[in-house]
Amino acid sequence: MKYIFLFKFIIYWTCSIYAQKNINSIYFEYPESNDFTTQKVLPSKIYGDFFKLHDSLINLKLDSNDIFIFHNVVFPIPKEEMKLLQTYIKEDSVYGIKSNKGLPFKSINDTIYALLSQQYPIYSNDSLSSFMVFEDQVFLFNKTTDTLHTVIKLSLHQDTLFLVESDPSIFSDSIISNVHLINHLKPYYLLSKSEKKWKTFIKNKGFNDTTLYLKK
Repeated sequence: MKYIFLFKFIIYWTCSIYAQKNINSIYFEYPESNDFTTQKVLPSKIYGDFFKLHDSLINLKLDSNDIFIFHNVVFPIPKEEMKLLQTYIKEDSVYGIKSNKGLPFKSINDTIYALLSQQYPIYSNDSLSSFMVFEDQVFLFNKTTDTLHTVIKLSLHQDTLFLVESDPSIFSDSIISNVHLINHLKPYYLLSKSEKKWKTFIKNKGFNDTTLYLKK
């Protein structure tokens, strides 16, 4: 009988370890702490236009109420092939790449370079989003349920904006011990509203996936 119990325990332990290693989501509750403050608009010192380090075609625009990331794609069009490609220039735009919309372009020698820009909001000042400030760091909360949120951390150092997300796949043991494992159909980690847990999570670099943007 004890061998059957031991076998079941090993299976359970193995599955638990495997599941934890494959958890790729974390959600957050609002921290209950006076050290985390709320404001109506984003701090003005972080406003500006930025481009991603090592990839200047990805831009970020940040103002009082919104943060957008712009993915820019350049289409080179040889001038001698414009008719063949069913593209044409009208005033200051080139048409035929995006349906019913002209794109800005630059003409260099025998080639037209059209720029297609697609924007993606990562924060908007609406009912689903909010932010808190802690030690000159801005924490952007995007609501997924009534109590759970995804969070992005922002901080500005001179002309460099640090956008930091949380990647559970590379959590250290010290981070895992500070969060709750929620065993749903798709397990996830939860950082509770505890002030101590929040500060420990930040101190232990729970926000661990950094993208750098340089101010234009």
